[in-house]
Formats: sequence, structure tokens, C-alpha cells
Amino acid sequence: MKKPDYLIIVSTETGEGKEVTKADIIELHTNSRAHGGQGFNRPGFDYLVQTDGKLETILQEENPNEVDLWGISEGMKGIMGTAKFLAYAGGMTEKATKEKDTRTDLQKDTLATVVKFYVRRFPEIQVLGWDQIPGKEGSKNPAFDVPKWLQEIGVPSDCIYQVH
Repeated sequence: MKKPDYLIIVSTETGEGKEVTKADIIELHTNSRAHGGQGFNRPGFDYLVQTDGKLETILQEENPNEVDLWGISEGMKGIMGTAKFLAYAGGMTEKATKEKDTRTDLQKDTLATVVKFYVRRFPEIQVLGWDQIPGKEGSKNPAFDVPKWLQEIGVPSDCIYQVH
């Protein structure tokens, strides 16, 4: 596996308590826009953490995403390299009208476990939230303060992404 430079935390931007399956994510990401999808050539998430804390692999470990300078940072000075995307089911109010930190305690535990695993395995990795990516400022995804949470769970400060 190619060493990832970034671990990016996102939400699925789905309503609180709504079940989201691996198949739902694949369909949403890979269906054409004409068919209600985003038209990607592959899913945009590597892992999905369900509300019960179950971790589902969407993309195999050996298939990290190359961070697309124009697609992620929209041409701004930003992040380039290889990224893994860790999503949690939720991130919106029940009716999906507003962003909300909907992480269950089980999701928080799984997210922390995965983050700590990646930091231990790849000591130079940078962990960040989707809303920290240059060009994505103003986004409310993943609906919680990732740097603050990373500090709370004991991630070394040199692995917590800082906007440059």
C-alpha cells in the first residue's frame, strides 16, 4: 500500500438516525448526475462508521485516493498527495436540514480507534476534517471540530493538520 499523506474525516451528510449502507455510498458516488449520483469513477470514502460503531470498508486498503488539487482545493494552495477518507453515518439533523454532530458514542470509539491506528502506522500522516481543506472553508462537514477532538483523544499535535 502506498503511504497515505492525509486521513480526512467526513460525514455522509445524512439525517440523524438514518441508516446508510455501503451500497448507498457506492451508488451515490458512482451513479451519473442524471441518475441522482455524483458521477465519480469510484466511491469517495474508504471507510464508513455506522451508528452502531461497525466499521465498513468501502475501498480496499491498497487503493488510496490521490488528492486531486483542483477537485479538493479548487486550485488554491492546498493539500496534495494520497488520502484516506473516513466517514461516519450522519452529520445532519433528523430531517437533514442543518449540520449536526450526530456521532454516537460507538461511532466516536471507532473513529478514535481508526485514527490512532493510522497515526501509529504512519507517524507522519496529517489528520483533518473535510472543512479544513483549503477551498472547502465554510463547509460544515463533518459537523464537529476535528482538531479539538483529535487533541482530546491524544493524537500528537504534529499529526493534526494545520492550515498553511
